[in-house]
Amino acid sequence: MGKDTVISVEHVSKKYCKSLKRSMLYGAMDIGRNILGLSSKSDRLRKDEFWALNDVSFEVRKGETLGIIGPNGSGKTTLLKLLNGIFWPDKGKITIRGRVGALIELGAGFHPLLTGRENIYINAAILGMGKEEVDKQFDEIVKFADIGDFIDTPVKFYSSGMFVRLGFAVAMYSRPDILLVDEVLAVGDVQFQMKCFSRLKEFRERGNTIIIVTHDMGTIQKHTEKVILLERGLLSCIDIPRNALNQYLSLMSGGIRANQVMSKLRWGTENDSERVKTTKPPSNNTQEDLCPRRFNYNIFEFRYGSGYARIIDFQIVNNRGEEVTSVRSSEVILFRVKVKAYKFVEKPILGISVKTKDGIEIYGNNTLYADIDVPPLKEGKQLLVEYRIHFNLQSGDYFLSAGVAEMTPEGISPLDRRYDLVHITVLPSDKSFGLVNLATDIKVYTK
Repeated sequence: MGKDTVISVEHVSKKYCKSLKRSMLYGAMDIGRNILGLSSKSDRLRKDEFWALNDVSFEVRKGETLGIIGPNGSGKTTLLKLLNGIFWPDKGKITIRGRVGALIELGAGFHPLLTGRENIYINAAILGMGKEEVDKQFDEIVKFADIGDFIDTPVKFYSSGMFVRLGFAVAMYSRPDILLVDEVLAVGDVQFQMKCFSRLKEFRERGNTIIIVTHDMGTIQKHTEKVILLERGLLSCIDIPRNALNQYLSLMSGGIRANQVMSKLRWGTENDSERVKTTKPPSNNTQEDLCPRRFNYNIFEFRYGSGYARIIDFQIVNNRGEEVTSVRSSEVILFRVKVKAYKFVEKPILGISVKTKDGIEIYGNNTLYADIDVPPLKEGKQLLVEYRIHFNLQSGDYFLSAGVAEMTPEGISPLDRRYDLVHITVLPSDKSFGLVNLATDIKVYTK
């Protein structure tokens, strides 16, 4: 554990029991073993038990913001509760340096019959604050929570948003070194969410550590530096947000599953050479893929799909018909994508998206949403799709993704999705700033 490491999770596993009756029985048996001086920990699963987390290891450094993502039931909240000391691991070791504050469950640490004022003192005491310390911070806590006269109302009458505001205020003013945040912020109003994220930014800039569990991919992209992807209790990857989110999208589309594809845990870092390898669609005709020959091809693209149809080439062309790797802000480009079928595709769907270098998706469209009928694609045949894009973006680096899918009775089936396939640079056309170029006309009138 390095000097700047504040959280170390080493081969941690946690098991639960599906049956309440058996869970109580196993609990009594484990207590009995502990009384006799015997260990209650075992690698063996008893009837109805399962691993909610299985052999998870990672470290978090001081000042980092870590995101935890994964499907429902993947072990995200269990991991957060282990970090908060609510549960103990059945295997492995967790080491934490510093005071921990947590917003894990709505209303956690609050007594419903007590007032907001009384609950501030109780919740703050749970977080390690003394009465004198709370007295000094009390007015600031109430001001930040913005619940007005309801401070002396029993919290059982609070809305979910009021619960979150009060809980977040107490957690922040307890001055923790590490803050654990679950999905609870999603229930607050927009103004309060903005205030919370502004305070989280200040908290991080002071060198503190934040761990966020959420299904909101925008939050992960904007507010985290490293992301853990969990799936069925396994750690699928640790990577920068863009790469981890690509894997998550693939997972949710059925592209990969941790217990099927990962023969071992793969670790990713900010070093491109150590990133998780992409999942390539099966094909015996990889030599037909001309994309890597293009100057603006991104070698760190993330790719998955059945491979029954494949994207085999692309081209970025300006309005003069010239192939380019950069464009001027507000310039129109043609993004041409060539697709080949390796089996009959009855209802093809073709689409694109545009992301910032931080992985924030700023635009996406496809033939299904645009109500464009694409004819069936016979095996061995090719088609060319041309996207005319008005690049009304400010200067910077952007990534284009392309995909081909098929509409089936079961839903949309990805055939070949190539995330971040193309790297393109946008050059400034004026001195305006921001993310997009709205080409504003400014007129000033005097009386």
